[in-house]
Amino acid sequence: MGTNATYRDGVVTIRRLQTSDVEADLAAKDDEQINWLWDPGDRERWFAMSPQERRNHVIATLQMAHDTFGNGPKWAFAVDTQEISYVAYVDCDLANSLVPLGEANIAFAAHPAFRGLGYVSRAVRLVFEFLRDNTDAQEAHIIVDEENSASLRVALAVGASPVETFQNVQGRRMIRHVLKLRSS
Repeated sequence: MGTNATYRDGVVTIRRLQTSDVEADLAAKDDEQINWLWDPGDRERWFAMSPQERRNHVIATLQMAHDTFGNGPKWAFAVDTQEISYVAYVDCDLANSLVPLGEANIAFAAHPAFRGLGYVSRAVRLVFEFLRDNTDAQEAHIIVDEENSASLRVALAVGASPVETFQNVQGRRMIRHVLKLRSS
């Protein structure tokens, strides 16, 4: 697989993250993103950093995602529209402890000004295409907090079916949605 994997659907493009995405990434970190995606203690660590430390942390994270893109097991993408760069984030991870080994966990976050516009659903469908082209994964899993209505809408919009509800280590009730990537 090439390391410059880019997929388009005519409205959005998914592409490899780059350090020039730093400003958009910083602007995307709001309470909603933190509530749904961050682990316990991350909020406190983030707000304990100075603005320059936050910027440096994001640059290092973007650089790591860019440098390790190659063969996975995790691929992180920026989502662009035709007019605006980096309106959302989406990743696929074949080594996530919450899904069977070799299957894909899909995570995503729309940046605040671009929520509810359908960009994430489009990007997730492009990630399915990426997975079909570049991995042997048979299923994509989208695990969503039962109270996260926006992400639940994405899971259903991309055709994933709810198959299980469980409690995670933080005590949140999660719904696992699964989509078959390949016909049997």
